[in-house]
Amino acid sequence: MPGNSPTRRRIVNSGKQRMLAVSQRAKLRLSQVMKVLLLIALAAYVIAAVHSVLAFLRKRRILENLSLLALGIGFAAHTSALFLDWVNNGHYPLFGLREALSFLAWTLVASYALTLIRYRTLALGSFISPVVVLFLTASLLFPDHHGNASALGRLDSAWIPVHTTLWIFAYASLFVVFVASIMYILQERELRQKTFGSLFHRLPSLTAMNEIAATATTIGFSLITAGIISGVLLSWSRTGRVWQNDPKEILAFLTWLLYFGLIFYRTTKSWRGARAAWMGVAGFGLVICTFLGARFMGGYHIFG
Repeated sequence: MPGNSPTRRRIVNSGKQRMLAVSQRAKLRLSQVMKVLLLIALAAYVIAAVHSVLAFLRKRRILENLSLLALGIGFAAHTSALFLDWVNNGHYPLFGLREALSFLAWTLVASYALTLIRYRTLALGSFISPVVVLFLTASLLFPDHHGNASALGRLDSAWIPVHTTLWIFAYASLFVVFVASIMYILQERELRQKTFGSLFHRLPSLTAMNEIAATATTIGFSLITAGIISGVLLSWSRTGRVWQNDPKEILAFLTWLLYFGLIFYRTTKSWRGARAAWMGVAGFGLVICTFLGARFMGGYHIFG
């Protein structure tokens, strides 16, 4: 038949190849734009971190303003890059350690911005901004794994973006708890020793740090709880099991127990005390183990 002639098939195949080539070129251009945006974000974050540290050391308003401006520019570029990553690769931008680190850096900036709006504690930026730079730099050093089709096939549930997003925001909230706890301990030591040095005048009050840590703990614990529930639903929808006996699941449950204990302690002690701050510091060690647990111990949660 004329419709199935070799000439027609060659024309159809040629058209498909041209469309595929155009699609690949478009994806390559988007990937290049995304990398440029990430480099712009990284440069802006570096500027923000440097000026934030200098502002903490010198207490100059102009340095604080420059830090916030650079942080805003970096956040805008970073948000655009994450969106392009999602569009270009066709999946939620939390596949593998590279994207997880980039998204975590983004959530840290968002968490700091929300804390800043609520409490006006610019000193937090001196601790958070350098970590944002570290995470984004690390993410840029990791190779892409988007060619791994079998791994991508595992991202087949609507619960994946919900589950991963909840946990990444939980990590960011608990990092705020960690930073606020460190600052509380430093300030409390200044008061106890009655030295009243430079740290005393640069750090926020114990009341402010305690309130930030308490609020961030509650938010982080709520996100962990929601993350565990979404993980159970995800596991059930994919395997028919609610528990995989995975290292990351065990660590996640231990993290949940620790912060439940921290909230209980803070509640019974009127949300105050250096012991709660030390628990916030120690708890973050378990958070790091939870974040990296699957990568080093293997199991169900490895993607990419």
